[in-house]
Amino acid sequence: MVRWKNAVADQAEQRELRQDVLYREAARAFRENGYHATSLENIARALGISKPTLYHYVKTKGDLLFQIHMAASAQALASLCREPGLSGLERLRRTVRDYTCSTVGEDSYSVVILEEKSLRPDQLAIVVRERDKFEAGLRGMIEAGMRDGSIAPGEPRFVVFNVLGTMNWVTKWYRRGRDWTIDEIGEGVAAFVCRALTPDDQPRPVGNRLFAPGAHPKS
Repeated sequence: MVRWKNAVADQAEQRELRQDVLYREAARAFRENGYHATSLENIARALGISKPTLYHYVKTKGDLLFQIHMAASAQALASLCREPGLSGLERLRRTVRDYTCSTVGEDSYSVVILEEKSLRPDQLAIVVRERDKFEAGLRGMIEAGMRDGSIAPGEPRFVVFNVLGTMNWVTKWYRRGRDWTIDEIGEGVAAFVCRALTPDDQPRPVGNRLFAPGAHPKS
């Protein structure tokens, strides 16, 4: 039997690596099958380990969901573009691209946001606090873009909610290995968002084959 999806060669490997593999596999299962339809036994089987072995790393499915949310929050914060000297729109474009790629890539921790209701109140409060940090980062670059003229004027919070909705919905419909690569999805979503936010008197972002000025569907 393949153990830990070949990510761990022997018992000397670090516990942190095993936990990381566990979180990614559980997140994938929750995305594809739903939290309530996925058991710890299902996850253990996918990893090629026994259920008792899994209990060395997580005691309940609820705690596993919480840890995945925390890992996803850290991954989201890491996608925020902090490079100086860029316009607000360009920082947003890079953030949307990187965040979208991270949510649908092999290394994704992303889980359906609606599953938050399965968390304990104290866990949910922590998850919301971490999520608010990411939203604040997005709002900061959107406000900067409105000041420097690269983003059309508007209510920043409204813009943030729409950007988040666009990015987070990708996990509901995208399946790897089909028509589009992860990079194409990331660039396409970023172009879609940024073209909607670019002022009328500014040139639109070029994008890629999925969403670009003058692009036409295949005949």
